[in-house]
Amino acid sequence: MKQVELVNGDLRFPALMAGEGEPVILLHGFPDTYENWAVQINAIAEAGYTAIAPALRGYAPSCQPGNGDYSLYAAVDDLMVFAAQLGGRVHLIGHDWGAAVGYLACAQAPETFCSFSALAIPPLRRLPQALIKVPEQVLLSGYMQFFQLPIAPERWLKRGDLSGVESLWQRWSPDWDPAMYLDNAKHTLAEPGVIPAALAWYRSLFKVWKKEHRKARAWLGRDIATPTQILIGENDGCMSPRLLEHTLVESDFTAGVELQTLAGAGHFLHLEKPEEVNRHLIRLLKSTECDCSL
Repeated sequence: MKQVELVNGDLRFPALMAGEGEPVILLHGFPDTYENWAVQINAIAEAGYTAIAPALRGYAPSCQPGNGDYSLYAAVDDLMVFAAQLGGRVHLIGHDWGAAVGYLACAQAPETFCSFSALAIPPLRRLPQALIKVPEQVLLSGYMQFFQLPIAPERWLKRGDLSGVESLWQRWSPDWDPAMYLDNAKHTLAEPGVIPAALAWYRSLFKVWKKEHRKARAWLGRDIATPTQILIGENDGCMSPRLLEHTLVESDFTAGVELQTLAGAGHFLHLEKPEEVNRHLIRLLKSTECDCSL
């Protein structure tokens, strides 16, 4: 495994990379770091692929945009540039924000993605309506409203040894000791500008008047023509598994979709149950091989 960089304009995204073969991009979420994909990177590389996990926009000082654009539209643009740099067609795996970016990217440019694995996030297309039918999600998502406030969220996350970050990990993946994974996340989030950037992703969601927001919202109405699997931990304390009853509609996925529910896992399921998750990830990669080679 080696440290590399992906580039979009003047933004430089640190990344971990290993293996040879069809490229597989892994996108992390909040409050996490690309470094925590290491176990998946090694497993995917051993299976015969090139695995590369970049930092999301803002999660390193070198990829914090001067214009402050942390919209999902901009994040999809980053991903499309990465895919082009890796040969034009790639497999995609995303957790949390990475999964949200993946749903939009696959809807917008399905020809770019050989397969898509979404971890911990249900399909976005019908999510707004599902919130009405799964009221506990409004409570679980209360942190998103809190993140709209100025100053206070930054202070809460940074207090002590980033105890706010630790609190979210404990709440979202209960009854699990994250050990070094949490330490890795804290190390990334402690870098200059990263916490404000991470919060800016959430604040951008509510800027509905922005043209970038309108463009990304238009992609939500499209079917996804990429073979897709969704992996959810049954004990997820961030996104209620019950949302899938109202968001997973097979006809929205014209190339097929599968659901895998992991017993005893929470929001960070790929870290809690790496062998089981890796088995599902590699199975989909093997079943969707295409001309994506570097």
